[in-house]
Amino acid sequence: MASTQASESGGGAVRKTRFVATSTPSREGADTPEQTDPAGGRRKRSLVAGVSMGVGALVCFVLSAGFSGGHSAVSDTAAPEISSLQEQIRTAEAKTAALPKADDAERGLAAALTAAGQVAKLQNDYRYLTPRVAADGGTLDMATPQSTLRNLTPYFAPSVHQPDLGPWYLLASDKDVAAGAGIPMSFDSGFKWVAQVPHLVNDDSTITVTWLAMETRTGAGERPAVLAWARADYDLVRRAFVNIQTGTTATGEALKQEVKAP
Repeated sequence: MASTQASESGGGAVRKTRFVATSTPSREGADTPEQTDPAGGRRKRSLVAGVSMGVGALVCFVLSAGFSGGHSAVSDTAAPEISSLQEQIRTAEAKTAALPKADDAERGLAAALTAAGQVAKLQNDYRYLTPRVAADGGTLDMATPQSTLRNLTPYFAPSVHQPDLGPWYLLASDKDVAAGAGIPMSFDSGFKWVAQVPHLVNDDSTITVTWLAMETRTGAGERPAVLAWARADYDLVRRAFVNIQTGTTATGEALKQEVKAP
């Protein structure tokens, strides 16, 4: 289905129409696409029909506003309103035409999730840096993790700065692991990056993907805490992530390894 979300930017409200995938709910932290609903294609096609019907209703309203009482002339007071409604019709028609087809949307969501899973894996590879960062007083020379950085770069648009592709989060307690060229087989970090399954295609042909740094060392009956998060838009045209944002939760802030530029 299509959902409309209001967001504030520059003091004004901007409404965004999103394409909602009809895949069944997934378990949190899954990194593979869920099975799709067999009836999903029909529901997605009915979305476009519904928008078209809405446009038709708006046309009828324009006609009734402009031609009332059997007169064919449009009054001066009604003309601005009719012009505004006609602009709304053109906007609705353009957005209807821009909605992705059902199959294209499903393929786009699957591509975004696959790329997000690879990014999560590479961010998890950064965890081996924690002992070295701790030994250097929190300083990280970006020349050190060049191999991981090179592998991450193809998943992001050139507009994303390379410092944004460094470690999104390091856990202070991981500093006790023996330093090496990679993560030892026995390495049990206290957290793991997990890509969340996306369900929406935005009307600008992007898919917003979220990653969560989930705690892995929990007691019996305890739910894992979220220590950090990252978010980016997957551009279906460029097949790359853009507009990346990162942050930590209150719990994660208290437990993180501070990382400073050299």
